[in-house]
Amino acid sequence: MKITITDLKNLCKFSLASGNAVIPFISYMYLGDDNLVSLKSFSVFSGSLFMAMASQAFNQVIEWKQDKVMTRTCNRPIPIQRLTRFQGGLIGFAFYAASNILMYNCLPTNALLINNFIFFSYLGIYTTLKTRSPINTLIGAVIGALPVLLGAACVNNDSLYNLGMWGNFGFMFSWQINHFYGIYWKYQKDYLRAGFKMVNDSAVASRHMKICLAINGLSWFGTASQHSQPELKFISCVSGLLSLYFWNYRAIKLFEVDPSKNANYLKKASYNFFLVYYTLLLIDIGIKRYQKQQKH
Repeated sequence: MKITITDLKNLCKFSLASGNAVIPFISYMYLGDDNLVSLKSFSVFSGSLFMAMASQAFNQVIEWKQDKVMTRTCNRPIPIQRLTRFQGGLIGFAFYAASNILMYNCLPTNALLINNFIFFSYLGIYTTLKTRSPINTLIGAVIGALPVLLGAACVNNDSLYNLGMWGNFGFMFSWQINHFYGIYWKYQKDYLRAGFKMVNDSAVASRHMKICLAINGLSWFGTASQHSQPELKFISCVSGLLSLYFWNYRAIKLFEVDPSKNANYLKKASYNFFLVYYTLLLIDIGIKRYQKQQKH
């Protein structure tokens, strides 16, 4: 059977992988002063993208039985036999190799090591835990925040100690908890049918999200304190307070009333929350780049 571009996109979850690659790229641009268009910038984004695509391909090779019984994943290439598991593994390995070649030749060694650590921890720890323990959600959120460190490592080792970077890390970790619980409680029957071990007590899930609400607040204001302009710091703090209330606290309270009914709102609210945070970060990056050009 001929392998199509659509098969490749679905196997590697290209849209999700692209989103994953944007995080280290923004972290890299935020902490460094490299040009937007350069070999190093290209390697940061492409190396991250290829590794994320490899992760998703191998994940589908591993979880093909679970994918087959879940409504939301049953039409992926391997369950419907558009691709064999062997073909999926070969495609995943090709992207894995491409990522390592790029990063080895163009980026610091620490970036290469962190990129591989994300890959192996995602497949070896998070994917394994999904069928064994509900702790997988918290572990997955830590792994999902590591691309922020990857972007910092692409600049230099000193960037790993930057307060703004750790603010980004805390934000990504805590953001994922709300986002995933929104997905899980919307498709809870699907996940249970596949045998995944998740937090099924809505009170426990709510406690997790409230802890992450506090982490989100600290992370947001920590990042805001590092913005280059006083006006942007003020705007970021006001936006943070409003976003934390409307798209975090309020979403959690609605979830507590009816988890299944309001799970979709929790998911959508997380997207809005994410968009505001990273829009402010991109504005700060733009201001810094503009000021640098004016000096030259």
